[in-house]
Amino acid sequence: MKTKAISSIFVLFAITAGMVSVAPVAFADHHEITITPVAGSGLDSSCEKTEEGCFSPNTVTVYVGSVIIFSNTDTTIHNFASGGPNDDVVGTVADENGFNTAIMNPGESATWTPTEAGEFPYFDMIHPWMQGTIIVQEAEEETHSEEVVEETVVEEVVEETVV
Repeated sequence: MKTKAISSIFVLFAITAGMVSVAPVAFADHHEITITPVAGSGLDSSCEKTEEGCFSPNTVTVYVGSVIIFSNTDTTIHNFASGGPNDDVVGTVADENGFNTAIMNPGESATWTPTEAGEFPYFDMIHPWMQGTIIVQEAEEETHSEEVVEETVVEEVVEETVV
């Protein structure tokens, strides 16, 4: 009796493990990234001449549906707006998939979730030398196809005669 119960549990476990190993990762977590101003970038425009730029990270690549967190970690006010200082309409892009955090005091943050792929330049309207780029890509469908190995368990049943 105990042998049958153990065998049944093992078979159930093997089936469950096999199903999980071949399931697509369609419901994987979205990417999340935080963008912050470089310390002191609002007071001095020299950051625009550096390789790192005025935002950290200055250029970032994410997937559609990712969460972009704009966090003002500096000691002065900042703004994060899609577009560039010379654009007629700031805070939106042609597909209206833009963002504008308005003025953010030190310690404040805001989020944006892109709904379309594309390249989104952004800048600080208060400090227009602060510019960066968010590259949004379509999420690649990830599937895991692992080989399922089935084990055959042979159990020997020994009957004992009790006298």
